[in-house]
Amino acid sequence: MIFKRLTIKNFGKIHDKTLEFSQGINILYGENESGKSTVHTFVRSMLYGITRQRGRASRNDIYTRYEPWENPAQYGGSLWFSTGGEDYRLTRNFYKENQNGELLNLRTGELTGVEDGQMEQLLGGVSQAVYDNTVSVAQLKSVTGKDLASEVQNYMASYQGTGDSSVDLGRTMQMLKMSRKGYQVQKDKKRKEAEKEQEKLNAKMEYLNRELEELKERQSQVSRKEEKLQIRSGQDSGLDMIEGKIQVLRKRRLTLTTAALLAVVLGIVGLFSRFSAADQITRLGWDFCILLGIGMILYYLGRRRMLDRDLASQNRLRTRWLQQQEKLKWNKESLQESFEEKRVDFENLQEEYKDYESEIWMPVSEDIEIQALNLAMDTIEQISGNIHRQVGYRLRQRTSQILCEITDGRYQEVLIDPDLQISVNTSERIIPAQRLSRGTIEQLYFALRMAASELLCGGETFPVILDDVFGMYDEARLAAVLHWLEKEQKQVIISTCNKREAQILEREGIPYRLQSLSEE
Repeated sequence: MIFKRLTIKNFGKIHDKTLEFSQGINILYGENESGKSTVHTFVRSMLYGITRQRGRASRNDIYTRYEPWENPAQYGGSLWFSTGGEDYRLTRNFYKENQNGELLNLRTGELTGVEDGQMEQLLGGVSQAVYDNTVSVAQLKSVTGKDLASEVQNYMASYQGTGDSSVDLGRTMQMLKMSRKGYQVQKDKKRKEAEKEQEKLNAKMEYLNRELEELKERQSQVSRKEEKLQIRSGQDSGLDMIEGKIQVLRKRRLTLTTAALLAVVLGIVGLFSRFSAADQITRLGWDFCILLGIGMILYYLGRRRMLDRDLASQNRLRTRWLQQQEKLKWNKESLQESFEEKRVDFENLQEEYKDYESEIWMPVSEDIEIQALNLAMDTIEQISGNIHRQVGYRLRQRTSQILCEITDGRYQEVLIDPDLQISVNTSERIIPAQRLSRGTIEQLYFALRMAASELLCGGETFPVILDDVFGMYDEARLAAVLHWLEKEQKQVIISTCNKREAQILEREGIPYRLQSLSEE
């Protein structure tokens, strides 16, 4: 496989960047924090996609770390490469709302999705774990010589057994036991935290339950007051009764006023008629009418005062009734609103309580991890006795050959004993890895990674991607490695933050292509 061009649309700190690569050695130059590692992650993500983690792990997974802040819908880019005599363009968008990818055969025009299995075939069955530990090479992280030797030794042991240097067979059992203990502690801690949260939720539910009971009692009090006022549905309204009384009083007052008017008319008629009467008896009759009218007027005045007093009393009663009705209505609505709000809060607390209860009693992720670790330990115990009968011999042979070439024959053979301890043979003596200089250990590590890439990647030849691996090389060692890379006719992409590699390539007459990530 040969990488020809990549276009990063939006990935981490890099936006709208195109890089061209050629067969042979390519130098990817950039200052620290300029995005060299971002390019490596982009290439791997283009080949294998990005698997998003769940829960807390998603806060710092690959997707989150490289998700662009600006225009996240254009999260991705394109990669042009050739393999098997065909040229392809691979395009991906990693954005979670519109994740997609397509593979285009530039000769035939055939377009397939990346999920259709075509990419797996083109990658020759090389998994992402193998890619990370063979094709893509980073600098050793240890500082002391002893730690460096141990790190290389772990790589060698792991490659022999699994083809994946992320597994350290020398310390696997111990690490797995420690991991299992850690998961158990984490599981117990989560359970205790869940129980504490349940206690808090239970106290809140008891408090809310008391408040709900109080609200029910207050609602009952309002209902009893409504019954006294007869304002409940299906009953005669107290207001109707008051209105009826007011109407009766008003009718009585109207009748009384009409009678009083008639009495006034009768008195006036009697008064005028008396003076025009011809005899005494007639005058006496009219006198009686006059007295009757006066009596009726006096009765009207007294009765009207009583009716006005009763009517005013009923009006005041109606006003008080309406005020009480409005107050009860407001109280009822307010109590109902508070009751519903607290009832919803109570139900939410119940659901949260059940969630914690499930978390306590149901299997959690830690249980799954513990089971997986137990299975891993059982498997390792089964395969540990056969480790030297796997790919170890060929790996040591090829590692020895490469180390011999890049050290000009000084170190001829890499040895590993049954305890997985590494040493090197100089033809004069055998030197344990712990006693080698840092520069030699770096060369041994490089030889191991190159040998693993050849042996574990099957029939597919991948580019060699080196991420700042030559920082501890002196010029002689670096020149030897660069000559070996040229001789192997591999496509090589060297990321570096200094110009030493390019200067040595120029001096040694080795062709290369320079790409820069630094801003002009």
